[in-house]
Amino acid sequence: MALGPKQMGEAIIRNLKEKTGKSIEQWISLVEQSKLTEKKEVISFLKIDNGLGHFQAQKIFENFNGKDKYADPSTFIDKIFNSDKSQELYEFVKIQILKQGNDTKIQPCETYVPFYRKNQFALLSKGANDSIILGLNLPENYSSSIFSDNSTKGSVRINSQTEIKNKSDFNEEVLTALNTAYKNN
Repeated sequence: MALGPKQMGEAIIRNLKEKTGKSIEQWISLVEQSKLTEKKEVISFLKIDNGLGHFQAQKIFENFNGKDKYADPSTFIDKIFNSDKSQELYEFVKIQILKQGNDTKIQPCETYVPFYRKNQFALLSKGANDSIILGLNLPENYSSSIFSDNSTKGSVRINSQTEIKNKSDFNEEVLTALNTAYKNN
């Protein structure tokens, strides 16, 4: 299964010494010596002056700052689906996704919630007027009247999407597409 953002961040920190020659503690010490404190300045210093990649610099800053945004990814769900209607709709659609099989994992991100089996097969994000955008990874030749090409944020694996405005929008065609995405991933 693909790593979620929290696991990816942990892997970046774990591999810093091997990839860069310095441990997280050594990088934090270097940042402290620079006397920089603003996020943009610190990340620029790490990337430009020290040749680090963006995500390495981001994780070092988060550790320097003491605020790992992925420390508790479960908080993202309440921030994304921040109204009673969107929260209720999210819970309903999430249950439908989890019914596909007991091997489904949820790994919330900052702006969307991906669902994995072996690979990511579904994604939920908030749409306009408290609707839910359901993105799926469907076979290339899959034909549907309600799924369009993906324009959701977050994942290149998700190639189709539909908007769920009410529970009744989660109809047989949506369920069939979801089942197809689940089985193919």
